[in-house]
Amino acid sequence: MGNLGELLRRIRLSKDWSVREAAKKMGISPSYLSSLEKGIDPRTGKYSNPKPDILRLIAKTYDYPLEELMQAAGHLNEEMEPDRSFDLTVFVSNLNLIMGDMSIEEFSADIKKKTGYTISTKQIRSYINGDIEPFPGTINILSNYARVTPDFWYCFNTKDTLEQERKKYEENLIKSTDNKTAKEYYQFTKLQEDLRNWILREESQPYLKLFMTACMKKIDPEKIKSWLDKLDETNTGG
Repeated sequence: MGNLGELLRRIRLSKDWSVREAAKKMGISPSYLSSLEKGIDPRTGKYSNPKPDILRLIAKTYDYPLEELMQAAGHLNEEMEPDRSFDLTVFVSNLNLIMGDMSIEEFSADIKKKTGYTISTKQIRSYINGDIEPFPGTINILSNYARVTPDFWYCFNTKDTLEQERKKYEENLIKSTDNKTAKEYYQFTKLQEDLRNWILREESQPYLKLFMTACMKKIDPEKIKSWLDKLDETNTGG
């Protein structure tokens, strides 16, 4: 549990916030946040163990996984894996493999776009430079982003093994979807982003109903495409 204070401090520093700035954003006193980072309540001299409600507030402010803070505070039981040791050199190699040709700025923005979580450019640069190690919560975010299992980060990988890991990830995801709705949602997430966005637009609903009717009547998709092509030629004067 003692690593919570250090974790909170590192998250805050990664955002370049002072204790006063962070506390103001959270709506708590700077002295209380400082005591959480130190891990000791100065009033009692005992270990400072914030309640889940406070951790939830901190997680929201820092845009950081709540589960990771809960685990560090001892509210969750961590499953230990003694046979697996973390190697920063291996992690950095895999991180570069995932980044590909993207810049650090592009990589950070893409992670935020696809997962909803923020891993700052400063954090990524610090990982690559070997200055800091990622917390388990960060590895989980990167695993979801890259669509790989957490085991991916504990051994060196190539483009080929990356593809194998992604297949394993998808297989595990399918196995974990026990009902029809979950499986349909999984298939939906596999669609191209622009197509997903179009489907979710309210004004697209009449077209979707039309396509569903055509499907129920077993109209050949190629025939529909032919009609649309002719319509396009008519509209463009072709």
